[in-house]
Amino acid sequence: MSMSLGLVLVGVLTGCGLFGRGGSAQVPESPTWREDAVAAIRETPGVTAAEVTVNDVDDGGGSTGPVVYGKFTVSGDAQAVVDDALLRLSEVLGPESKGVGLNLSVTSSEGTGQTLGAFGYGGARHGAALWEQTH
Repeated sequence: MSMSLGLVLVGVLTGCGLFGRGGSAQVPESPTWREDAVAAIRETPGVTAAEVTVNDVDDGGGSTGPVVYGKFTVSGDAQAVVDDALLRLSEVLGPESKGVGLNLSVTSSEGTGQTLGAFGYGGARHGAALWEQTH
């Protein structure tokens, strides 16, 4: 095997870490994690509506990765409900889910939409960061 072919193979195999164990961009191993992530938010007490999906998104560099995307509406103590929903989501994603992006917003029962940053989760751009903020 030539040196350049060996380097290409190492590069390709290293890039495979995006959708499995290894590399810095890991995703959960469970085959149902996408559905479980959506259910974690939808089934949180105090969440009255949820339009949340997990989509594969191109990062602009030719790689795609999953992103938990959407919005959910809460009633009652908005901070407590958001804390609970994000803790449940982090339990699904796990501590090594840097490969799962987050793009969520929250609407209170008064109709005010806010980013996660308004609830103290501004640094939660991916699953591993969310884990750190909720544990």
